[in-house]
Amino acid sequence: MPDVLPNFLIAGVPKAGTSSVHGWLADHPDCIGSLEKETYFLVDPGTHMHRPDNHVSNGLAGYAAHFPAGAQAQIIMESTPAYIYSATARDTLRDMSGTPKLLFILREPSAQVHSLFRYFQNNWDWVPSDMSFADFLTACRTGPHDFKGNELAQNCLTNAAYVDHLIPWRDALGPDRIKVMLFDDLLADQSAFVADVCTWLHLDPTFFETYAFPRENETYQPRSRGLQKLNLAIRSRLPKGAAYNAARAVYRRLNTRVPDAVSVTEDKVLADLKAEFSDANARLAKAFDLDLSRWSA
Repeated sequence: MPDVLPNFLIAGVPKAGTSSVHGWLADHPDCIGSLEKETYFLVDPGTHMHRPDNHVSNGLAGYAAHFPAGAQAQIIMESTPAYIYSATARDTLRDMSGTPKLLFILREPSAQVHSLFRYFQNNWDWVPSDMSFADFLTACRTGPHDFKGNELAQNCLTNAAYVDHLIPWRDALGPDRIKVMLFDDLLADQSAFVADVCTWLHLDPTFFETYAFPRENETYQPRSRGLQKLNLAIRSRLPKGAAYNAARAVYRRLNTRVPDAVSVTEDKVLADLKAEFSDANARLAKAFDLDLSRWSA
């Protein structure tokens, strides 16, 4: 049995502030984060994130390699937000020693889908650069676009019906081991949001009383698509560390900017999409006792 296993995971959802929350908690003196935020160790085989040589199917021993050797802390965590959709993660964590707790941060579905669209189109190249949001949704509904095998793009609409994914998690782990929170609350009051998480994890929240709360992994828009293509070609080959982070900072300063504001056309598409999730949101609110009134405003 490996000597280091997480006892806390941020397991959902993509584009809902998980990178920032992971970074904040990892700064807490009684918490240690994985060497990379997303380990992908428990994703389902067949997904674009699956790495055969880095997977629980080879045994749990490989999980320890994602954490500092001999790590000792009250909380040892990793954060792979796609785990919410992974039966492999659910089955493994249900029976894993230490009964790890899981946090799910949810974002209003239409906004989450739109943010995912922009992220995959701008920060990556999963979505064609000339594809509109409306055409993206049409492709998700009818195909045949496979977005280069990225199932998070392909399945973004069914994925945003969160209740259908969270109920199996609650049934498998029980209500005491999962916590469902809202991105709206994160935006409204970062200190209160993190204090709530700390209380649940029995961490001292006073560490964050003077904390700066830096933001991580925000969606950007490249100034030059050519330079972004080069960036994508080489960045996965570079070793992670201080030099990598410095190079990334320079690149983002030179070739990225804040994404364009939502257009009038996109705004109408978003309004229609928001209405499509009303039933799923109502089921979610009832199942997990959530106030989702802001999602229908």
